[in-house]
Amino acid sequence: MTGSRAGVYLVAVAAALGTSAAPARAQADTAPAPADSLQAGVLFESDAPLRLRFAGDLRTLLNDRDSLKAEYHPFTLVHRAGDATPGSVEVRIRTRGHWRRQKRNCDYPPLLLNFPQSKVEGTVFAGQNRLKLVTTCRPGRRDYEQYVLREYLAYKIYNLLTPLSLRVRLASTTYVDTTGRQDSLTTHTFLLEDAEQMAARNGARLLDAKGGRFDIVDSLQLGLVGVFLYMIGGTDWSLSGLHNMEVVQNIDQGTFYPVAYDFDWTGIVDTRYAAPDPRLGLRSIRERLYRGRCLSGAHWNTVLGAFRDWQAEIYGLYENLPGLDPRYVEETRRYLDDFYRVIDDPRKLSSELLRRCRQEEGL
Repeated sequence: MTGSRAGVYLVAVAAALGTSAAPARAQADTAPAPADSLQAGVLFESDAPLRLRFAGDLRTLLNDRDSLKAEYHPFTLVHRAGDATPGSVEVRIRTRGHWRRQKRNCDYPPLLLNFPQSKVEGTVFAGQNRLKLVTTCRPGRRDYEQYVLREYLAYKIYNLLTPLSLRVRLASTTYVDTTGRQDSLTTHTFLLEDAEQMAARNGARLLDAKGGRFDIVDSLQLGLVGVFLYMIGGTDWSLSGLHNMEVVQNIDQGTFYPVAYDFDWTGIVDTRYAAPDPRLGLRSIRERLYRGRCLSGAHWNTVLGAFRDWQAEIYGLYENLPGLDPRYVEETRRYLDDFYRVIDDPRKLSSELLRRCRQEEGL
């Protein structure tokens, strides 16, 4: 249902832009087949939470946080999906990230998993090479455990709206220090799709060069991304600096598309450590500010129509996730209600989005 409905939206985008600028998803069936290393596999085809158990020298891993010197460390991963028989694979893990990687900010940094591809065939990790694991920053603290669930749902909203987004898989993860120097614990995590795989399944390639401008990327997709970030209270991003933003290029058409990621500094996740950039003049992370591109009237209708079409499913994400704090569910419903009141009221829409849009990126 998700893929077909997102596809309908992108077909509408293609019709609005003309065939010379068709979105990457519209070309996915005719694009050259990606290399075996980029095959997406089955990992993100299910929403059922995984159970993961990492065993190794945990303390050494957690202390290895120098971004210039961080090394991979060997771990044994025991994994289980639903009632399936548990599997085991040797993986290499290193720390990653920026703010959350720093020890003063997080007890457990985000991790990068490196899989031996020859050993994962026939498992839930088939086709995977590198995967990011989003971890609980301070395991054992209820608020930080909730943050992982909240950020996971922000990705799930994005996945509903467009396939040009990184997919996620929730997991209950246990860490075991085989040296006995670190206590074992179990915490919420989620796996994040590799950006190159995301590009490949959309018939595109990932670009690394900074300096992207609003006028070189697909305007409707940038509009969709901008409104999505406005909806979730996301202001911590830069297209030109590739800060919390990737750019992919459609292989057949050459069109560029933006892809946002990293949502813990958004209003809808509402972490205690997040704060807006002072230059934006916002009072709190919950305050929304549209920093996206200006669109034509027809293009605004197309973009906003996608959010209206998915409204029930977006609300449903928060009502159906086990373990999510009921008070947060109610707060988020009100937060989303405020968004929909804006896009459904012509005067609010004009003041909040149409008059604040930008032809070029800037503060």
